[in-house]
Amino acid sequence: MRNSKNPISLFAGIVILSTLAILILGAPFITPHDPVKQHASERLEKPSGKHPLGTDRFGRDVLARTLYGGKTTLLSSVFALCTALLIGLLAGLVAGLFHGSIIDIVLMRLIDVLMAFPFMVLAMVIAALFGTSLVHLLIAVVSVWWVSFARLTRSVVLHAKNETSFAAAKVLGATSAVILFKELLPRAVSPVLVLATFELGSLILSIAALSFLGLGSQPPAPEWGSMLADGRDHFLQAPHILIGPAFFIVVTVLAFNLIGEGLRDRLDPYEKSEI
Repeated sequence: MRNSKNPISLFAGIVILSTLAILILGAPFITPHDPVKQHASERLEKPSGKHPLGTDRFGRDVLARTLYGGKTTLLSSVFALCTALLIGLLAGLVAGLFHGSIIDIVLMRLIDVLMAFPFMVLAMVIAALFGTSLVHLLIAVVSVWWVSFARLTRSVVLHAKNETSFAAAKVLGATSAVILFKELLPRAVSPVLVLATFELGSLILSIAALSFLGLGSQPPAPEWGSMLADGRDHFLQAPHILIGPAFFIVVTVLAFNLIGEGLRDRLDPYEKSEI
């Protein structure tokens, strides 16, 4: 058994994520190459001093595209997560506060339907109706991703309603809005925050996977998933094309999982894990 308050996971995740953020935000200072400018004479070059990760089939610098693409992938993932978190948090609070009412029943049936509906199918339907773009992909992501936050928030609220502080607030005549935001919301923040860190890693993988299938960011804009799709036809000839985006995806997801583990340990003092 190890102590649940061991800060190594959280510290390691923050260090890794900070390093990635510095590399991505400092892309203009790290590499002088334009991520979308093509150079036919430099197609599929191997890693060198001029191009540390080589070039792709259009002669574009892979390192530049990886760093600039990271900004697209991470910002879109964080935006989708925050939107889904806000929707799920509000829906869960309302459903839990009015447990058993028509509002709760409708929300829970909607959640059941969305959980049973394959996410990939929804993304493809939206792409077929409105076209393939990163915006439409984010709409599909948010449409489904809020469900897990709503379910967790609702369960926390139902548990909190059995405590004396909730009963005292009702006796003192507190309004539903006051109870919602002063009594119930603070209790839901910690578990939802822990879930969000784990979900962000999954979200990055999902957005990259859908972009790999052509449903997200479109060429020539750099994005990790679309870069993997662009380089798959030349994997045997120039495998270096895939190293940058694949490595950054793995390390980013690892960083968020480590942060999630660390936050869970800190926010739950009774949590114990076996080595």
